[in-house]
Amino acid sequence: MISTIEKTLRSRICPNCVRRTRDGGCSLPEDRPCSLFSNLEEIVAIVRETHSRRIDPYVESLRDRVCGACHSQDDHGRCPCRDQMDCALDSYYPLVVEEIENFLGLESN
Repeated sequence: MISTIEKTLRSRICPNCVRRTRDGGCSLPEDRPCSLFSNLEEIVAIVRETHSRRIDPYVESLRDRVCGACHSQDDHGRCPCRDQMDCALDSYYPLVVEEIENFLGLESN
């Protein structure tokens, strides 16, 4: 299931990502995996557990469960990647939530 969701997200998000190169690759350094795909299992869990028409509850869970464990975020909740709009997960999160909900057959309340 995760691989199918990943494939769908890669086809929807990667072509529009600011990190996409002219040859269709990703410009992230080898030692910095894409936050979206490296945390996909946790993101799917968040979407399964959160039901809202608003994105705020999803973002709160994301900040707590994914961003809180990310090495880029400091002890005060600041993240230079997020602040510089260089986090695909943060930039495309509403679309990610929508795509996962569609895949899982969930509707926001």
